[in-house]
Amino acid sequence: MTSNFATTKNSERLQIESEISDSNSNSSLGSDFRQGVDLGVMDGRQFGYYNETVPLELTSVNNDAVTREITRIQSRRSSNFRNVAATNKSSNANLQQELDIEKGQGQSKISTEECSSTTFSSHTRLICVVLASISGFLSPLSSLAMLPAVPEIADQFNTTGEVINVSNAIYCVFMSISPCIFSPCSDIYGRRFTFIACALGFTVSTILVAVSQDLAMFYIFRCLTALFGSSFFSVGAHIIGDLFVPVERATYMTWILSGAMVGTAIGPVGGGIIVTYTSWTVIFFVLAGIGLVVTVLAFFFLPETCKQTKHSIVLAEAKVYNEKKKFVFILYNPLRIIDALKYPNLFIDGFITIVLVYNMYNLLTPIRYIVNPRFNLTRPLYSGLFYLAPGLGYLVGTFFGGRWADHVVKKYIKKRGRRVPEDRLRTILIPIGFVYPVSILIYGWSIEKEKGGMAVPIIFMFLSGIAQTCIFPAINTYCVDSMPEIGGDGIASSYFSRYLAGGVASATCLRSVQNIGVGWSCTISAFTLWLGFGLALYLIYFGESVREKALVKYGLREADDIHVK
Repeated sequence: MTSNFATTKNSERLQIESEISDSNSNSSLGSDFRQGVDLGVMDGRQFGYYNETVPLELTSVNNDAVTREITRIQSRRSSNFRNVAATNKSSNANLQQELDIEKGQGQSKISTEECSSTTFSSHTRLICVVLASISGFLSPLSSLAMLPAVPEIADQFNTTGEVINVSNAIYCVFMSISPCIFSPCSDIYGRRFTFIACALGFTVSTILVAVSQDLAMFYIFRCLTALFGSSFFSVGAHIIGDLFVPVERATYMTWILSGAMVGTAIGPVGGGIIVTYTSWTVIFFVLAGIGLVVTVLAFFFLPETCKQTKHSIVLAEAKVYNEKKKFVFILYNPLRIIDALKYPNLFIDGFITIVLVYNMYNLLTPIRYIVNPRFNLTRPLYSGLFYLAPGLGYLVGTFFGGRWADHVVKKYIKKRGRRVPEDRLRTILIPIGFVYPVSILIYGWSIEKEKGGMAVPIIFMFLSGIAQTCIFPAINTYCVDSMPEIGGDGIASSYFSRYLAGGVASATCLRSVQNIGVGWSCTISAFTLWLGFGLALYLIYFGESVREKALVKYGLREADDIHVK
């Protein structure tokens, strides 16, 4: 009987080993690196389907966690089989075979190509994109809706506006941590599970912010709101990565961005209206209601877009030992994504995003403290309306920023005969080198010198919003497409660094304006943008060489496979 048990387990184990081996051998990732982009068949109007699927996942974090868990399960099962062998020598042959398989499996790598876009209809994809876009609405809405209410919140807790702005800085820090935690979580346990759990967590945390009894409680649950709410950027990006091929991604990424920008546009206005006529707590009850709606919609309409999660692989392994096993908890180290910043091109791209987010929060956070005294505004509603200008600019920019980037990529593919990820960055040069810094300078000095009335700051805040969202789709997609060997580590490290910059800007902008004035504060911001422009030029002309040499240096690509020697 023991012999039959061992034989059955070996048979199941061999089947799982075969499935994992097939998954690795069928992955198109390695061949895509060597062959470049498959241009398919051209009909004279457009390129054919790209035979390339770049995973949006924290590959190194997930694979290490999964391999470690499988090894632990195998080790425990090996111990069990050794005990059986000691009492029944007839099972020795099967036991040796099991140990041999385990030895090989312990060294195997988990495929990064479990997710496929070929199994979903156009209708299902549309539903997923809409839900991802709606969810992107939550975090910026929560972050910015309270800005017009900062003085009222400060009065409630007997503190200053600067202390409340520090809570927004801490909010940004937790926004930076969020993708490190939930991006690998969605890859391990699935997009649907992670999405619904985060939506529910956001709803509950927001209610607890509204009923906060003291400043400490307010801070703690604001942090949790940021942690859950910001997860939708990375989980939404995973969903887009599951559903669309690289030359389509920037276009659909802008839908996630558009949700965020709608939140940016209407959040402060809505907050201003609410705090003018009711209490600041109503802002957070409204946010909680929106979070609940997203939770319900996701529960009923969001499918699992990942074809095979890491958890399913580990659970199959665990069931060989215990057929009744339903769940396996997989530990992982989320901070390993910072390791992606060792690649020079990702470090430079990350710095560009830092510059953008720093400027964004530097512009938005102190508006009420700058605009109210300049134009003698007395009600939160009036200063809240000023947020409409950059917000509408963000929204307008999302509709053509991604499409423009995808168009440029296709244009240079036709020109070169292959896809070079750095070509995408050509679309950001005018926005980051001219439109954005010039808009910031005119906005700052027009207020400092009290010139031009309300029209000047409103117009140039609008233009700065357009410029910013013409830049983000290109640099976000570049993080993913430039180094598919490391999966989503690149984009997650970018989100990590950019929101730290947002935290710094939120905490320091008001002090900067008070000490050196809004004009010189905006001048510093403009110079950081010009620095970002110079780094973008460097990536466009030298980025491919730097990137490929780094891949060879860290063992992710062979020297013979690089295009630039």
